[in-house]
Amino acid sequence: MKISFRKLIPLVAAIGMTFAGAAHADVVAQNGVGSAFNLKNGAGTTIVNGATSLDWNQQGSGVAKGVGPFSSSNLLPVGAGFEFLYQANLTSVGGGTATAALRDLDTTSNGSLDAGFDANTAFEFTIVARLNEVVTASTLVGNNPTSNFGLGAGSNKVAIYYDKNANSNTATGTGFDDGVLIALLTIVQDGTTSQFSAVAGTTTGQGSARLHATIDAANGDFINSAYLSGVTDMLFGINFESTLNYPANSADTSGFHIGGDGRFGDYTVGANDIVFKVDGSNSFTNVPEPGSMMLMGLGMLGLVGAARRKSKKA
Repeated sequence: MKISFRKLIPLVAAIGMTFAGAAHADVVAQNGVGSAFNLKNGAGTTIVNGATSLDWNQQGSGVAKGVGPFSSSNLLPVGAGFEFLYQANLTSVGGGTATAALRDLDTTSNGSLDAGFDANTAFEFTIVARLNEVVTASTLVGNNPTSNFGLGAGSNKVAIYYDKNANSNTATGTGFDDGVLIALLTIVQDGTTSQFSAVAGTTTGQGSARLHATIDAANGDFINSAYLSGVTDMLFGINFESTLNYPANSADTSGFHIGGDGRFGDYTVGANDIVFKVDGSNSFTNVPEPGSMMLMGLGMLGLVGAARRKSKKA
């Protein structure tokens, strides 16, 4: 039976797109479990071999700018937008095998080293994010106002820093976006979502958030392999899972990204802001990019063409 080479082109292209879609869906489907990577200190020392996730301080803080004061009765209007800021320090690493270097990780966020740490060897990892959110749905669940949020237009970034001066301070919002910038990524719509419910008749609420970020090299994004080894070449996305709690209590802060990287800017919390306690973790995913899958599809076309030429010669 003769098979037209020309007729195979749409089929193979579709195969490439199917694999691309499956790869992309796999990234979005990840839930805190990612590909293994090595956490390092930038000077050749490995801190954790074969890590699978980074667990950020449960006293991490987030702020929804200009949507307050907090209400347990009013629905947020659909389409309303606001900026959300986040900051936290690393407290533990999931999976893998830790080396002796991990003992020098300062897991507190009180602005100074705790007793027992050597200032010459102590270090910290911190994470910050800035994103625009928009209300996609708003309804009463029972008597509780509940809203869903999606990613809005604008600059939506997440960054990770390594700092030999372990100075992150939740109360003041300082020391989170300083040190060495080791990863900068762009948060994308696909796989980014959050939800929050206020408990009617109280001053409390709880929600969840999920961020999906990718490397946009054209906009300066990168991951430094001297600190996060094994993810630069195979990274498709970084998935971040968190819970949001109000009031912030131990994660309360007067500011965000104070005195650090100009990419994120200083922000002082205002009367119409809502500050949350944010407990988050993230994983890195080892999934081929859609472009790679299309290349595989084109390679299949090449094989079909070679077979066709060989058949003609025979």
